[in-house]
Amino acid sequence: MRLTPINIVSACLVAWYFVEDMSDTKPLLSMTALLILMVVLLLVDIFFRIIVKQNKKLWLYELGFIVLVAILTLIIKIA
Repeated sequence: MRLTPINIVSACLVAWYFVEDMSDTKPLLSMTALLILMVVLLLVDIFFRIIVKQNKKLWLYELGFIVLVAILTLIIKIA
């Protein structure tokens, strides 16, 4: 299994969820929302692996996807 940016983001999200879950405040994501997000990230990762065969391009496309999603999330949250 190759290490990709989406795998790193998935691991960070799981770690963040459990750290946030241990605090006294209400978590931002429910367990169901986290599982749905993980499935979506898994499917996107598989899609990129099928489409892009070169490891360097795979990293660039996945990093671009992550940045695009982060920017769109900020725009939606602000609006």
